[in-house]
Amino acid sequence: MRGMVKIIGQEGSIIFWEPQIEVAVAGVNLDFKTVAAVVDTAFTGALALPSDVIRELGLSYRGERRVRLATGRQTVEIYGAVVSWFGQPRAVPVHETDDKPLVGNMLLDNCRLTIDFVESGEVTIQPLRQTAPA
Repeated sequence: MRGMVKIIGQEGSIIFWEPQIEVAVAGVNLDFKTVAAVVDTAFTGALALPSDVIRELGLSYRGERRVRLATGRQTVEIYGAVVSWFGQPRAVPVHETDDKPLVGNMLLDNCRLTIDFVESGEVTIQPLRQTAPA
């Protein structure tokens, strides 16, 4: 899986990078929509999507979860979705967000993430091979 690093701002010599990948997401009807999502290793969930994308995909409501966000928000609504992850369907919980789509650690589990932090740098996610138990 590949994506690209985008520059989203700069203050003096400090550049603000945003590594992005495209993720195919579907609701219960399995009509996939490709979403550009920021790879956020500080996000412990699988996927976060804005409410308009959640409505568009018709994701099913699963409940609320207590979280601690930088915005101060303390609860988020959780929805169920299916993503195409390395060509395989995978059911994931989706956090509703007021911001842009995010891919988090739960989806990156058992993967190698490589990011070239230069303008238009490459973002690469590769599955790690499972070793059989001895």
